[in-house]
Amino acid sequence: MPQSQLPDLNTLWLKWMDNCNNCLLKQDYLGAIASVFHINAVFGSDNRIEFNTAKYNELIKEQMKILCSHCKKETNCDGIKFYDLLLSDIASMLTNEKYIKVWKCPNCNTTNSHKDTEFIKETFARPRYLGVLPDPPEQSFGITGRRGFERKARSWIRLALDEISYSLGVERREYIPLLERNEVMDDVDNN
Repeated sequence: MPQSQLPDLNTLWLKWMDNCNNCLLKQDYLGAIASVFHINAVFGSDNRIEFNTAKYNELIKEQMKILCSHCKKETNCDGIKFYDLLLSDIASMLTNEKYIKVWKCPNCNTTNSHKDTEFIKETFARPRYLGVLPDPPEQSFGITGRRGFERKARSWIRLALDEISYSLGVERREYIPLLERNEVMDDVDNN
């Protein structure tokens, strides 16, 4: 395989990963954060990690879904409105209630009873690689600001290194077909 196939990416990744680890050992969290940004800069635009706290929080937030008893489709609870339905005299006498809480499925327009509805709670499970990270923590002044920053920085750097390791694997896997194509072309050129 010609040396130019993987143009010094490995060297750069190793250099900045080593620098990040050294900074962590020295408790230089700003240096470690800077190293994370340098590692990220080496990636191609398709695998580069975005730093956006709002987008990250939206991706990892817990979601509640509701299951329609008629069409069996899941729907996000955010758009569902619950309302009270007045029962008939006979139903009211049997249930000993005047109203029942119901909702209407947006997929099939069937009215479902709140009591008989299945709710599904979706939580963010690790490991899940999103290609997005929250913005790094910022250091504030004073002893309490410094201690809080160190804790937040260590946590952020661990999260960032996990995401970067995944992106690094993807980046390398994308080079394999390119390398195989180029090796075939080299064989054709040599013959």
